[in-house]
Amino acid sequence: MSYDFSITGVLKEGLRRAEGVKLTFIGSLIIYILIAVFVKSLLNFIFPDTASLLSIYASSTVEMLFTLPILIGIMLLGVKRARDEILEVPSIFNYFGMIIPIMLAYVAMTIIITLGLILFIIPGVYLAVSYAFVYTLIVDKGMNVWEAMELSRKTVTKQWFKFFGLSLLSGVIIVLSAIPFGIGLIWTIPMTYISYGLLYHRLFDDEEIEEY
Repeated sequence: MSYDFSITGVLKEGLRRAEGVKLTFIGSLIIYILIAVFVKSLLNFIFPDTASLLSIYASSTVEMLFTLPILIGIMLLGVKRARDEILEVPSIFNYFGMIIPIMLAYVAMTIIITLGLILFIIPGVYLAVSYAFVYTLIVDKGMNVWEAMELSRKTVTKQWFKFFGLSLLSGVIIVLSAIPFGIGLIWTIPMTYISYGLLYHRLFDDEEIEEY
């Protein structure tokens, strides 16, 4: 499957579709941050010695058990918005039942990307961008971990530099929007999640989707 998209076009469409759902995204993100801070603080209290690389990875993995399904739930809000579905904040807790494949994907991608960064850096960057849709493919399409990793990688690779540019530009926009007391984040965070949701919808849903 060949495809193309405009980085600015998909961001503009993401911003347009953020109208009316900004509070849902921001509220969901605040919940995620509060839970992440609580879990991190609890882990630091229980395991105060995190000097070694192994202990850091172990602590991070335990933290992800409680926070990653919620983050994936926020990603799915972007997909649902792209599909014109109703968005509800409690839906971000719907994916704990898939914790095993989620964590297997997390561990597998962490190891592979880390090895890529250690060895030559460029392979790690390539994979970090290419695995953009792994979690959504697992929870939304019911794919196994390797199938989702390979489909995401092969699909993104066809327009890798545009996905890299989208990641870079959206990151810069989010950082700049946070400068005036974080007010701009109310628009830019939903915009980013919805933009990736639009691309996911276009690439992996079996229906005719308009180009961006």
